[in-house]
Amino acid sequence: MREDVIINRNLSDLNPLILGCEKCRPGKSFGPAVRKYTLIHFVTGGTGTVYKQDGSFRVGAGEAFLIRPDEVVTYTADAEDPWSYQWVGFDGRLSERFGRLPTVLKLSSSYTQAMLDTDGSDLREYRIAAILFELYASLFSEKKATHDYVRRVQNYIRTVYMQELRVEEIASSMNLNRRYLSRFFKEKTGMSIQEYLIHVRMEEAKRLLLQGKSVSETAVLCGYQDPFHFSKMFKRRFGISPGAWRAQQE
Repeated sequence: MREDVIINRNLSDLNPLILGCEKCRPGKSFGPAVRKYTLIHFVTGGTGTVYKQDGSFRVGAGEAFLIRPDEVVTYTADAEDPWSYQWVGFDGRLSERFGRLPTVLKLSSSYTQAMLDTDGSDLREYRIAAILFELYASLFSEKKATHDYVRRVQNYIRTVYMQELRVEEIASSMNLNRRYLSRFFKEKTGMSIQEYLIHVRMEEAKRLLLQGKSVSETAVLCGYQDPFHFSKMFKRRFGISPGAWRAQQE
């Protein structure tokens, strides 16, 4: 077994505390034990079993298992194909998010291997922390981006609603399939991207009409080159023509 002594630098976001690796003998067991920090074991070969209060988990090469702070955990190497693993323990503000992940993860040991390879380097703990941030990004950036799709589309439309917009172009700018983006947007907002575009344009049209802009000016400023088409869309949405709506407001 190798367990490296690293300095607790008390970094605020991701703060490495412990690092090591081991090729376990058949049936070797550790625990029950409790930690005050987040601990991840990356299995590099063989298999073993993790025991927690919510069940047992079989883990093999190419996977990792997560131990959360204050969890009572025991883990045991397989009797015939014992595992070898590398581990890193850390705390910090962002470490709490790891606790929402499942116990068993599909993760490459390249992260911990890179950490172990920092042995003897200057400011080693900061280099390990940088690799922890890479791990953090790989686990959470895609999920965050998924939740941001709606806001990104909404912000884009609110910014350039006066231009000719196509859903295909919006999806392409986000490197997404048009059908996927359209379906995702409607699931989250209850309206299609085209409906949201019309909503933004009509709300802006009301503001411009109240400022005294003519129907023709308002149409162009809202992205409609044809005032007749604009009036048709306005009436379909509000049940009254743009001119009549302005008179009603006045």
